[in-house]
Amino acid sequence: MSTVEDFYQAEADAKATAAKHVANMLQKPGQLEKVDQYRRRIARKKASVEARLKTAVQSQLDGVRTGLTQLQTALIDIKEIKQSLNEVDAMYKECEKVHKDLDEVKSVGVEHSQLAAAVENLKHIFTVPESVEKTERLIDDGKLLLAHKSLMDLETSRDDLLFELHKTPSEKPSDDYLLKKYFADVEKLSEMLAKQLFLIMQRCLTTVRKDPKHLVTALRIIEREERIDEKMLEREQLTNFLPPGRPKQWREKCYDVLEQVAETRIEGNQIEDREGEKMWLVRHLELTRRIILDDLKIVKYLCQPCFPPSYDIFKRFVYIYHKYLSKHLQDMISDELKDTEIVSLLAWLKEYEGPELMTNPDLNVDLEKIGPLLPDEVIASLTDQYLKTVHTNIQKWMGNGLDTDISDWHRDLEPEADGEGYFLTQLPVIVFQMIEQNIQVAAQISDFLTTKVLNLCVEEVNSFVKMYREKIVIYKTKHLEDRSQPPFYIHYMIAIINNCQKFIDFTKQLETRHVKQVLDQPGTLSRNISEVGDNFNRLAKESWTFLLDEVFMDLDSHFMQLLTRTWLQLPTSNAVDTICITIEDYHHDFVHLKPDFFNNLMKFAENKVILGYLKALTERRINFKTYEERDRKSVV
Repeated sequence: MSTVEDFYQAEADAKATAAKHVANMLQKPGQLEKVDQYRRRIARKKASVEARLKTAVQSQLDGVRTGLTQLQTALIDIKEIKQSLNEVDAMYKECEKVHKDLDEVKSVGVEHSQLAAAVENLKHIFTVPESVEKTERLIDDGKLLLAHKSLMDLETSRDDLLFELHKTPSEKPSDDYLLKKYFADVEKLSEMLAKQLFLIMQRCLTTVRKDPKHLVTALRIIEREERIDEKMLEREQLTNFLPPGRPKQWREKCYDVLEQVAETRIEGNQIEDREGEKMWLVRHLELTRRIILDDLKIVKYLCQPCFPPSYDIFKRFVYIYHKYLSKHLQDMISDELKDTEIVSLLAWLKEYEGPELMTNPDLNVDLEKIGPLLPDEVIASLTDQYLKTVHTNIQKWMGNGLDTDISDWHRDLEPEADGEGYFLTQLPVIVFQMIEQNIQVAAQISDFLTTKVLNLCVEEVNSFVKMYREKIVIYKTKHLEDRSQPPFYIHYMIAIINNCQKFIDFTKQLETRHVKQVLDQPGTLSRNISEVGDNFNRLAKESWTFLLDEVFMDLDSHFMQLLTRTWLQLPTSNAVDTICITIEDYHHDFVHLKPDFFNNLMKFAENKVILGYLKALTERRINFKTYEERDRKSVV
């Protein structure tokens, strides 16, 4: 009922839609003339829709008819299959008695199978001793392919017979024992052949250059045995029978031999030790580098064509050498390397990853795949040891250099002068040569370590400024106790001031050469270096005040005579002349100062002289009683 109502509703909706459509088409008077044209167009569309509808209905009816036919056919087939299965079931029930009657026939069949296997291998069974002797002779003569073929025949005969015994367990276990004992020499032959094969693999780097066919022969035999292993393991899953000595796994043993080769090549080249040769580690590492480079070239260009692609022999050798070299180096590190040896090892690690070895154009090893040679924690430990050593050495060398410089301060000779006549000592050169050497050594290792060493050196130089100042103050204090000693106090104070300028110059050079190379954006390190320059600049200023103190200690008494009654009563006072002559005398020494320091010192001396006069005036040391006194001293 609902379907009929839906039908009528759909018809009504269609008529309403049609009415709207006609109303839209006939909204203007001129459109009435096209009514016939509209009618024909709609009639064509209707005819087309009806034709498609009829076709679709016909197609569905054909499909339904075909389906019904197939269902009818399937029903007939099912009935036939059911009948056949019932007949088969009845036949099996009738055969149950026959199965019991054929047990004897089955036993005879198994016996016949065993006899057939025995007959088939009879030739080999009778000739086992001769075949063993022949195979042994072939192995001794180096005819390994023929020896392997003979060995395979012997193993096949033995395995077939053992398999027949396995299928029908004998009431006499001694049968299996006797058969294995009879073929016992076969396993010995297998071991002999394996020994020869692995000897060739052990010498593969030499063999491939002299006679590669021996290497190819060994690999062919190994791969044959690998395929036999796979076949026997598959049969074991089906029959639960595995022949004696299987699986041989000669390929895995071959890999083990290759690892032994790499281990021996790396550890066997250490022909010296620390007691016999100071440079033993450098020589050992260089020899190791050459051996690995040569061996990997041989593997890549000579061994790869001989080995099956599945071995991926070049990558395997790279990994093996990498692994055992890492182990060897860690063993040496555990024996506590000395300071210079740590430097040599860290520098060599960079060579290992560089074009001298792994990234050599002939090798072009992908370092990301093999990983770092040493763990990060080991490298960090070595780096810390190295930095501690550098720290200790820098402190020691700076202390020794300063001690030597201090001893020069007390000599009876004036300090040396440079080409422009400025007094200097060798202390700045010694300190910065030492720093430069340490930075250059670190640069051979890594940029990271260079930054660390540079930071360390800058910190130590900052500490050195304080120590240098303390020694200068002590030097001045002792001089004040006896101004005649040291004899060249003024000259060495001038050299100390010039040294500060030299330290500042070297610091700037250090920043120019190294800071921009190790850092993209110099920050803390650059500020620390600037601080070093500022500290030496302050020390220079303090030191030339010591020089002025020395000058004005000679002049204080003369400044005290200015504008006094004594100065007035003397017909000619020499105080002013003495002040001028003294400053001029010191000036002859001060010309050995660097220009900036000299100009600043003289300006400061001039100001101090002016202050001396002004002090004399402000203190009112004299009162002029007559006009004549005032007039006479105004002339002076």
